[in-house]
Amino acid sequence: MTIKKKQQHPNSLANLAPRFTPENAKEAQLKAAASRKLNREARERLSLTAAELKMDADQLMAVNNLTALDVMRLSMVKAIANGDTDQAVDIAKALAEFETPKLGRIEQTNIEVKAEDMSDEELDAKLKLLIGGKA
Repeated sequence: MTIKKKQQHPNSLANLAPRFTPENAKEAQLKAAASRKLNREARERLSLTAAELKMDADQLMAVNNLTALDVMRLSMVKAIANGDTDQAVDIAKALAEFETPKLGRIEQTNIEVKAEDMSDEELDAKLKLLIGGKA
C-alpha cells in the first residue's frame, strides 16, 4: 500500500514558506552576509557623524568666522534655493527681529527738565525754539 501525499491548494499560505535548496541556501547566506556588512558600515558612518555633531558649536563658528545671524541668513538662502518658502519666511521673521528691532524693544529715556534748573540763556533759547516751531 502506498501513502499518497496530500496535495496543497495553490493558494495555500504554506506555499509562502521559503523552500531552501543547497543552491539557493548558499545564495541567501551570501545576501545575508552582504546585508550585515552594509549595516555595520552604516552604523560606523552614523557614529562618525554623531561625533562630528558633538563638536563645540562655538569652535565651529570661530573656525568658519560665522555668527548666529550668518547661520540664519545661510539657512534662509538654502531654504529659498530648495523651494521651501514657508521655512524661509519663518527664518526671515526671526532675522527681522535682530536687524530691525521693534520700537517697543528700544530702551527709551525721558529727561525731565525744570525751569529752575536752566539758566536764563538756556530758557530763552528753548522759548524761542518753541515759539519759532509754532509759528
